[in-house]
Amino acid sequence: MRQAFLDCFSGISGDMFLGALIDAGWPEEELISLPERLGLKNTSVEIQETKRKGIKGIQVRVSTSGLQPFRNLHDVEAILERSDLRPEIIRPSLKVFYSLAHAEAKVHGCSLEEVHFHEIGAADTLVDILGTISGLNYFSVGKIYCSPIPVTRGWINCEHGRLPLPAPACADLLKNVPTYGVDGEWELVTPTGSALIKVLTDHFSTFPEMKVEKIGYGAGSGDLLQWPNLLRIWLGEAQTSEKRRVVVELKSYIDDMNPEWYEYLIECLFAAGALDVVMCPIHMKKNRPGIEITVLAKPGHEYNLSKILFEESTTSGVRLNRCFRYILPRSNGMVPTNWGNVRAKLITRPDGQSIISPEYEACKEVARRFNVPLSKVYQSVNQISVENFTYEEGSVVPKDSTGNS
Repeated sequence: MRQAFLDCFSGISGDMFLGALIDAGWPEEELISLPERLGLKNTSVEIQETKRKGIKGIQVRVSTSGLQPFRNLHDVEAILERSDLRPEIIRPSLKVFYSLAHAEAKVHGCSLEEVHFHEIGAADTLVDILGTISGLNYFSVGKIYCSPIPVTRGWINCEHGRLPLPAPACADLLKNVPTYGVDGEWELVTPTGSALIKVLTDHFSTFPEMKVEKIGYGAGSGDLLQWPNLLRIWLGEAQTSEKRRVVVELKSYIDDMNPEWYEYLIECLFAAGALDVVMCPIHMKKNRPGIEITVLAKPGHEYNLSKILFEESTTSGVRLNRCFRYILPRSNGMVPTNWGNVRAKLITRPDGQSIISPEYEACKEVARRFNVPLSKVYQSVNQISVENFTYEEGSVVPKDSTGNS
């Protein structure tokens, strides 16, 4: 799958996004022809090569002449319906427009229909949003990652007067987006740029695993003293043989607990969202035998799992550690056997080959219900061809006792 990483070390705007896509290889003529395809009169797109701190990038300017009509969200929808753009471009574009309109309406205390034309319906906003999604569609980007976003303090002059940075609508759009502050009093993130990343980004993270094929630089409207005013986009194929995930590791050492309690403790941990629980015998201070218990979980489950460890064991301390784990792609499903459909996993190995892995609990239920050895059930599942694997959940075994479904 093709994916993109947005390296927003100098923020992001719609024209920077367009420039980065052009620099990465999106044909200029597709962007230049966009105003005409949208029916935008007296509107043109200028594309030129420039440099920021010695790094070449592409700067995009959308120019208009004459009076531009007032447009609201309904007008934008009508423009998109009349265009010849494909649905896979129109649908996400409308999501971006609605996100931007909701933010503007909230900030200004008005309805969506009352949001001013210069906030969602200006020609440059239309070209920025439709152009960005058209460019991503050209590269067949299926997933977008984005770095944390830098924000500054200061002021900006607009139709409503002098407003603080980030602009109020921009600030609203950046809710739940990783941000960090930098020194400066200029606009690094525009509302259009914020709406694009808010709607299109799948993950805000560090650089993802990918085989990089193209890199593009989109230039901002001016030079900055501190760093190159550029947006960098990385395009390439995802490394699908294995996935890296952030997990939380909780660890405790216990030497004074009734061994009968461990089973209940483990049940409680799994019920609260633990991905795995491991117990290992250890020797503690004064050579006392003890148990090291390690719990793996997704981020966000730390508090509840720590609470269970404190309440359901004798530990007085829990160590937390965030780490990465690599997992092979896997799918849950069913395989046909002599005893009916049995749950199993389909796992893709690093070489691209897929194997079927039996589910212990499902196989155990078959063994008990039909009074057959567990090893025989495992052997039967392992012999099923991957072509017979179905991605459906269902009953583990049939209700009759003949072994037929």
